[in-house]
Amino acid sequence: MSSNNYFLVFNISRIYKASLKSLFLILYLINGCSNSSNLIKVEPQLYFISNSSSYPIFSWKIISTPDDFIQEAYRIQIFDNIDQKPIWDSGKVKSKVSKGLKINNIDFTSGQKYLYKVKLWSNNGIESNWSSEREFHTPLNYPEDWTAKWITFDYDEKKSLPIFKKVFSIEEPVESARLYISAPGFSEAFINGFKIGDNVLDPAQTNYDDYAYYSSYNIPLSYLNKENSIGVMLGNGWYNQNQVWKGNNKVSPMVYGQPVFIAELHIIYKNGDVKKVLSDDSWFWTNGPITYSNIYGGETYDANLEPVDWSSIEISSNWKNVKLSKNNPNDLFEQFAEPIKKIKRIYPEDIKSDAKGNFIIDFGQNFTGWVELQISGKKGQEITMRFAEELDINGNLDPESTGEKYTGVVQTSKYICKGEGIEKWEPRFTYHGFRYVEVSGLDRIDEKNLIGIVIYSSFKKIGSFNCSEENINKLHDLADWTLIGNTQGIPTDCPHRERCGWTGDAHALAKSLLYNYDAKKFLTKYMFDMRSSGREKRKELFFGKSFYEITSKMKPAGIPTMIVPGKRTSGAATPDWGTAMVQIPWYLYLFSGEIEILKEFYNDMKVWVNYVHQMNVDGIIYNGLGDWCPPGAIMGEECPVSLSSTAFHILDVLILSKVAGILNKNSDEKFFSDIFDDLKIKFNEKFFDSINLTYGSQTGNSLALDIGLVPDGLKSKVAYSISKNIKEKHDNFLSTGIFGIGRIFKALCENGQEEQAYKLLSKKNGKSFANMWEHFDATTLWEILPVNKNDDLELLNDRSHSHPMQSGYDSWFYSGIAGICPNEEKPGFKKITFKPYLTKFLKEANASFESPNGLILSQWQSKKNSFKWKIQIPYGSTGDVWLPNNFNVDFLTINNKNIALKKQDKFFTYIGTFKPGTYTLEVNRY
Repeated sequence: MSSNNYFLVFNISRIYKASLKSLFLILYLINGCSNSSNLIKVEPQLYFISNSSSYPIFSWKIISTPDDFIQEAYRIQIFDNIDQKPIWDSGKVKSKVSKGLKINNIDFTSGQKYLYKVKLWSNNGIESNWSSEREFHTPLNYPEDWTAKWITFDYDEKKSLPIFKKVFSIEEPVESARLYISAPGFSEAFINGFKIGDNVLDPAQTNYDDYAYYSSYNIPLSYLNKENSIGVMLGNGWYNQNQVWKGNNKVSPMVYGQPVFIAELHIIYKNGDVKKVLSDDSWFWTNGPITYSNIYGGETYDANLEPVDWSSIEISSNWKNVKLSKNNPNDLFEQFAEPIKKIKRIYPEDIKSDAKGNFIIDFGQNFTGWVELQISGKKGQEITMRFAEELDINGNLDPESTGEKYTGVVQTSKYICKGEGIEKWEPRFTYHGFRYVEVSGLDRIDEKNLIGIVIYSSFKKIGSFNCSEENINKLHDLADWTLIGNTQGIPTDCPHRERCGWTGDAHALAKSLLYNYDAKKFLTKYMFDMRSSGREKRKELFFGKSFYEITSKMKPAGIPTMIVPGKRTSGAATPDWGTAMVQIPWYLYLFSGEIEILKEFYNDMKVWVNYVHQMNVDGIIYNGLGDWCPPGAIMGEECPVSLSSTAFHILDVLILSKVAGILNKNSDEKFFSDIFDDLKIKFNEKFFDSINLTYGSQTGNSLALDIGLVPDGLKSKVAYSISKNIKEKHDNFLSTGIFGIGRIFKALCENGQEEQAYKLLSKKNGKSFANMWEHFDATTLWEILPVNKNDDLELLNDRSHSHPMQSGYDSWFYSGIAGICPNEEKPGFKKITFKPYLTKFLKEANASFESPNGLILSQWQSKKNSFKWKIQIPYGSTGDVWLPNNFNVDFLTINNKNIALKKQDKFFTYIGTFKPGTYTLEVNRY
């Protein structure tokens, strides 16, 4: 304590004759509070939404603070990186909001680096220190900020893909260098032989008739010399996909154009000058070593065709002048979602030979990516690798489930050796979904020759889950592998035969993806894809009351297609598929707390709901595909299409009424709320059997319970009807397709049927989940789940063996078993509802989830005479804690303090609202 503070305290104590206790209090107020700002540490975050007028989104999390800290105000400053001068200052803004702040009207210069920082004020007046400074780069707006030109080459489909080159010189000293590049068919760029960045299959797929993405990279200064060569390799990607889904057309309807690219290399000198190396007609090109490349078919690489002077500063006679492109995307946005990257490496578990002398490599896991080949071969030696998910009964590669008869191709990669020592190769512009690789062209092979490379969009892993029931852990593991196997820029249905962003699959998997990965930007990007697919009024296919009633008519503007993005649309979205337009923004809001997501997509949501509502006949929607892929079938027949489509329309109306209220659109809120009330009545008049207390199927009952359509007082009866259906009609197992599998466990457990949910999950005999791995050796979720040993193998193998639409149950492992739920009142897990299920039947469960505010934990152990539950609530959040009512005791201890219990409802006791911190709740039964 300083002498001045001591003098002040001494005099105060003399004047007021303060007690020793008062002295310590005064000392705390003077010194403790003044230093408490040092305890408050803030971690700021920023990203740009580039598809819509390019604006920054600010968020922050509190990573340490006094326990009683509640944000009451914030201040953001943005600085010019060159002279460190503030270019924008929010001032002190009174607000509790810390997520998804959209900042408009900042006078940014495009393509510049800036710094930003944040400070906070608490409810009791404590002011934090400034956060550490973070940097960001502003996007380039197209076309005004681009000087470069789109360039291409003398395209010949029968010849190798091109490589491009430009020689340039630089002066010293260099402050920084940054590359901006877009090639809608994918590209890889190099400086002096060094690959720039670690993105693959870049940029992500879009509707290229509308726009493409560009990527930007900071260049390590060690890559640069005084004289330099920049090179670019181009692929076909989705832009020039000219082989699959072309029907009888001589020219594939899937093609947008031939490979093109645009690039700008900005070199910033320390004196502030900028040198730009631009794609234009001064570049050169030649045919490269990739002799074949198709996103579905694979890739062939002839190492003997590698130009020896590509990375040199010499231009030989083999290089030709490029051409300026006349056909290229009309608009460019910065890629704001996480790029695809190589994330994991997998090593073979087994190597065998087939009857033809080929090697069969088993990686032990179905995954998405490719293999890295490392061999020492002879010049001209050709190694062929074919990829599949299964082997036939004779141990030969079986590509059926990867769609050979539909695509006309088997996933294949080939490498032709140049015979110069150890050669290492992996494909650049294709990927595969597989577990097994058939290798020909080698005399011997071991696990060092082939390494599996797992690729997916590089979002952060934020969730973990395990429990004492191995069936549940295995289901979680299968869901996780299937999710990452189908997130290569868009949420796909499968990683091989279609690779399409079906909207129905996307809403079925969305919550499971969000619990496991920080996929906010990934799914936001997909929402822009949906908007893009629906932008135009155009002729499309329409599905009627069944899958087979297909007509062609004009799709209204604003209505998405079944598949987004891409030229393969499969028609206008049906009510049960296009509901993704409403569900996904809502889930993004619940998980992130960012209201800007709702503002951005509100009009899209409203257009969709009004469009579907026009289809209703006395409140019922008859169009749709229905509860897709229940056990043993492609189309669900137990739950009528009219029930599921109507239920999803009601869900959309309910969500839209909530969103309208959040956005203060009061007339819309009342309008859609009234529609919801009316539709709910008509839904029950049409579908509810009031005598047998059922909606006729497991999925029908689960949808009605989950959405809130069951009449008051009858929820437990309807849940019992699910159990009855399970026991009496389906060999004690579920019959749900993708709409029911994500809802049935929640519906059962929340309404008194926990034991039935546990039996479904833990069952090992007869029809069961366990058959998937014990009998069929599944390591991912199949399109039709192989839950019955007697299932038609021909049907199962005719469908994909990596289909994330079946993964909806996994979100309930977090929200139900672990009991970590977002709260609509305070989204983004600002308020967490802790409410765990299956505590009577499992010995333990452990889950963690990195919320926008920080790490949430729920870890419980249930024994014969005790229940112990550890929860962790991050700063900036609170938790409503509910204790399961299966202990028959009057007290529990929280951090070793006794708390009296008061029963609140039939299944749980409400303990209270907990502040940030770590708590151990214990109940002992004697």
